[in-house]
Amino acid sequence: MFLRDTNSLPLESLLLRTVLVNYKISNVTVFLFLVSIPVMTFGQYDGRDQNAAWRTQAAEQIDEHRKADLNVSVQWADGTAVEGASVSISMKRHAFQFGSAVDPRYFLESRSEYSAGYAEKIEELFTASTLENHLKWRPWAGNWGSGFSQEVTQAGLDWLQSRSIATRGHAMMWPRYQSVPNSVRDLLDIENPTQQNLQDLYDATFDHIADIGSAVQGKIDAWDMLNEPRTSNDIEDKLIGFTPTGGPTISGRTDLRNRWFEAAQVADTEAGMFLNDYAILAGGDDLNNNIRTKYRQNLSELVDAGTPIDGLGFQSHFNETNRPLTSPSEIWELLDEFQNDYDLPVHITEFDYNTTDKQLQADYTRDFMTAVFAHESVDAFVLWGFWEGKINHSEAALFDNDFNANLNGVEYLDLLFNQWWTDTDGLSTVEGDFGTRGFLGDYEVVVDYKGQSFQFTTSLDANGLDFIAAIPEPGTGLVLTFMGLLCLGTGGRRRLKGLA
Repeated sequence: MFLRDTNSLPLESLLLRTVLVNYKISNVTVFLFLVSIPVMTFGQYDGRDQNAAWRTQAAEQIDEHRKADLNVSVQWADGTAVEGASVSISMKRHAFQFGSAVDPRYFLESRSEYSAGYAEKIEELFTASTLENHLKWRPWAGNWGSGFSQEVTQAGLDWLQSRSIATRGHAMMWPRYQSVPNSVRDLLDIENPTQQNLQDLYDATFDHIADIGSAVQGKIDAWDMLNEPRTSNDIEDKLIGFTPTGGPTISGRTDLRNRWFEAAQVADTEAGMFLNDYAILAGGDDLNNNIRTKYRQNLSELVDAGTPIDGLGFQSHFNETNRPLTSPSEIWELLDEFQNDYDLPVHITEFDYNTTDKQLQADYTRDFMTAVFAHESVDAFVLWGFWEGKINHSEAALFDNDFNANLNGVEYLDLLFNQWWTDTDGLSTVEGDFGTRGFLGDYEVVVDYKGQSFQFTTSLDANGLDFIAAIPEPGTGLVLTFMGLLCLGTGGRRRLKGLA
């Protein structure tokens, strides 16, 4: 635990400080009570200094959780070691999911909103995505205008899948009045609903889960199955105490949520089902604030009820008004608690930092990303938009309208493609070996020997990889036609043949 500057603490944790000052003026003693009110500044956080102790720990954890040993053994086809071959190991793609909320209207060429730069940046930067609005219940039902059709949604999902970009579904159930279709709003508006009204409301939720789950199955890697459960309770509260046809009485919110999760697991058997909420990591260093306490209570009740939750989504919206910065050490403390208590994978689902202080924004983007990348429970980091031309808060964008990187974008690029990227080369030893410790992901290995070049592709996972690059001996006349072979690293040895 680090000492904190009071400027970084949430307002409710600050106390007035009274100081008694004794002045003696012309033999008259004057007592002054000076009241010091620390002013809360949402733009401060412990650990911003470049020499902060947490950075050393982060580097160690990143090496442990995000890297593994990759050794290339260059051999002739008969297994004899090749000494002095030039070996190049080049990373091509992260295994960790780095992504953003995206809008298919802006990357589908058939749409009038299409932006070539937007589409190019998605392919260049991200291995994961979230459709910002198209998979929410209201637009899925056609209540958001012509730009939000199921046809556009499916085309967007196909585009992302064809580029091997994982997609999070946002959100299967968001049971608040503002987020449901008009037909469901009409049912919620009934002050004294009949049994049939309640049956219709109950059925509408399960019909939607079955419909959207099956419609996009195989295209979604993880769903925000239940979004913002602390504050989105309009449907749940309407149905508490109702006995649906052929089922038991709904005893409370947890009971209904459990049924929704079970139905979602049936509707889409391939996607993970997540609980997604806000202000868990974003909220300052007061770890026991009311929001976090209520979220833990909701989650514990679901877990105790046996709800099939596959993971936790933490939205992570920061701003200058009501979402103060949380220091890296406190982020770790929170993630440790959730890991110890629930042992569920975590996705950072909606990160942004809306501020006019661009240097602070860049520093915190870098440090927040570093903190979550260093924690073993986190599997994904997803921005809530990246381009000024299509984002909720333009101040949070990584790239301006012309796709030039802002300061936070510079930090993002440096982390992904410099600090957390592996490119190295050297000569094989007398045993034919050349190796490195690399970030987990996909790689290209190139072996050059006596004027010939051989290319291989492989993947490095947490088990490490001892990779055998088998090349033909000079003058044998052997022609090899294996190129672009993908080999998953499983910790065992892989013998691949290269193309000259």
